[in-house]
Amino acid sequence: MKRVAIVKTFMRPDRFRETISSLLAAGTEEILVAYDGPEKYWDEHRRIAFQANQVADVEIFRFPYDYGLAACRNRLVEKITEKIFLMVDDDIIVPRNIWDAASIMNTPNLAAAAFPWIIGGSTLQIDAWDIEFTDNGKTLRKVLKWPKNLVLVGGFLFAHPFDFVPNQAFWSREFLNEFKWDEHYVIEGEHEDLAVQVKPSKWFFAVCLNVFLVHMHDYKDSTYSAHRFSDEKWRRSWLHFFHKWNIDSYQSGGELLPPLNLSKLPRFESIRESREKWIKK
Repeated sequence: MKRVAIVKTFMRPDRFRETISSLLAAGTEEILVAYDGPEKYWDEHRRIAFQANQVADVEIFRFPYDYGLAACRNRLVEKITEKIFLMVDDDIIVPRNIWDAASIMNTPNLAAAAFPWIIGGSTLQIDAWDIEFTDNGKTLRKVLKWPKNLVLVGGFLFAHPFDFVPNQAFWSREFLNEFKWDEHYVIEGEHEDLAVQVKPSKWFFAVCLNVFLVHMHDYKDSTYSAHRFSDEKWRRSWLHFFHKWNIDSYQSGGELLPPLNLSKLPRFESIRESREKWIKK
C-alpha cells in the first residue's frame, strides 16, 4: 500500500509548510495538494510543494479562486487509486506514527477513521456524534448512541460506529466511489451534508480516542478568519443544507467531547499531607 495523503489549502503558507513537514516525517510517500486561494500566496505554496517533492511525490494543483473545500477534495480523490488515503487540512500536524493506525481501515464498511484535535495547546475536542431527526424530521440533532465498539490498532484506540466524525481521517476510496462531497458548499456544512447522505447506507465512521492531532488554527488571524467565517459563505452553505434536506434547524451539543479547555477546568484545593496528620498516628 502506498501511503497517500491529500491536503486542501487556501492561504497561510506557514501553517501549510508545517503540515507538509509532519506528513513527510510520518513517512507519507505521496501528497496531493489543492490550492484555491488568493494569487499572492500561490508562489509560496508552490515553492513549499516543490521542496517537499525532493523527499516524496508531492504535486500541487491550482483551482479557481474559492473553488471550494468540497470541490477541491473531490478533484483530489479522483486522482487516487489506492484503497485508502489520509486527508488533513492545511493547519494540522500529524504524529510520526500515524500510518501505524491505517489498518483500522480493514474493518468492513468503515468509511473513515478520524482523529480528534488539540487546539491552541490546551483545548481538546472530539467532534464525533450520531444523527437523530426530531420535530417530524425538521430538526437535525447531535446525539450519542451506545454502545460503541473499541478497537486497538498499533497503539491507537478507535471507537465505532458513529454517523459523523472529524474530517482529518483515513478514508476508504471505495466509499468515495459511492459518495462525494456536495460541491455547492464552498466552506461549512459540507461535512454534515456527507454524514446525512451516508446515514441510511451500510457505511459508518470511527474516531480515535487517545491520539490527538495538533490543530494550528489561529483565531487571531483576521485575514484568514474573514474567509473561513464569512457570514455570506456560511449563509449560502446553510441555506443550501436546510433546503436540500428539508429541515429547519441543526441542534448542536451532543458531540463525544465538546471543546474542553484544560487550562480552565475547575480545580479544588485540599490538604494532601500534613505534619499534624502523621504526628497523631
